[in-house]
Amino acid sequence: MKYCLICLLALLSLVPGCATTDLTGHWKNPEYSGEPASKVLVVGIADHPGVRRVFEDTLAQALTKRGVQAVASYSVVPTRGKITEEELVKAVERTGVNGVLITRLVRRETETLYAPEPMGMAPAAYGMSTRYYGYYDAAWSDHYEPAMAQTIEYVIAETALFRPDVQKPVWSGTTRSQRMGDVRKATEDFAEVMIDAMKKDGVI
Repeated sequence: MKYCLICLLALLSLVPGCATTDLTGHWKNPEYSGEPASKVLVVGIADHPGVRRVFEDTLAQALTKRGVQAVASYSVVPTRGKITEEELVKAVERTGVNGVLITRLVRRETETLYAPEPMGMAPAAYGMSTRYYGYYDAAWSDHYEPAMAQTIEYVIAETALFRPDVQKPVWSGTTRSQRMGDVRKATEDFAEVMIDAMKKDGVI
């Protein structure tokens, strides 16, 4: 029991902290010197319409709370799957946004964390001069426990901010997020990191 607890604590010490999203890289277009975007169209690329809706709504709400007007693209272009260029252009014109924020999944990664096996030496019963409890006491202190492992899945995403009147993207960032079953919660954590970075770079 003692070694089970030790292995578990060792494994937990290897797991990343509460933050589920890390900004692994970001870029700001050095040729752009315009004003920060004040109203953006949030576009999430996802095959599943439910995932797209939750992602766009959550990110749009987070932007609004930080002083940036935001519109979820599904609310003006409810198309399933890929949005056509014409649909996207019309959505930008109809909503009057001055920024288009697009997020796509790049890949998935898997990381396995191991807690080391305890190195205790179990006592040999042969030749011992002790009663059963003496053996039990010594055996309990040094019994073998197998190593423990935990597999963590991550998703790598790229987010790009465009201005409708600028040919190239204004800003882009890459994130590494721990995969969660709750899309809304995962997006809230993602949004906090991304908005902080864009605010810091002065693009929103």
